Amino acid sequence: MIMKSPLFALLVLYIAKFNFVESFATQKCQQHRISKRAGPVSSLSATEEKSIDKEDKFSFQQRIESVKTAVVGAVSGGIAATPFIALHDIPLYGPAAWEFDTDMGSLQSALFAIVYRYCVREEDDNEMLNMGVVGAFVVVRTLSRVRVPEYCTAAPLTCDSPLVYFDWDMIQQLALNGLESAALFGAAAFAMEVAYKKEFISKFPN
Repeated sequence: MIMKSPLFALLVLYIAKFNFVESFATQKCQQHRISKRAGPVSSLSATEEKSIDKEDKFSFQQRIESVKTAVVGAVSGGIAATPFIALHDIPLYGPAAWEFDTDMGSLQSALFAIVYRYCVREEDDNEMLNMGVVGAFVVVRTLSRVRVPEYCTAAPLTCDSPLVYFDWDMIQQLALNGLESAALFGAAAFAMEVAYKKEFISKFPN
């Protein structure tokens, strides 16, 4: 279900859209510049060093790492969130909605993993940064999926007890969607950290 999503396939194809001629030329140019450093004194200026670093960050290899990152994020997040989405969707909306939300969750998780790799870079050991990236995605997805019941009135928004602005139905939506989102993005972040340790995926350079 996770891998058959057409949108996920388009995402992978878009990330994997490489310009081979440009990449080959970039690598040759980089090798030529590095070869200049041979000898007792480096002949590269600070500007040339920065240019090489920039090429390293957006090289052919980095694009491959992004594809691997998207796959790890989609699979891990989608699998982890599937039972929680089923718990929420099947009783209320049916299996078709569950399948759709699972596919979309996998797509969101793939995009999250790519952003996570760009945010948590080499030599970054700040756990608060990791948690902040996950938390930001969880909050945004959770709030965006809350639906206001028809019986609520507008300007100002008035629903029912216990909080007037949020009634019990909306609070339940927040809880269920929050659980889904935490499983989705938390699992993707955990899978990324495992992939880093196993050296399956490299961290993005500073």
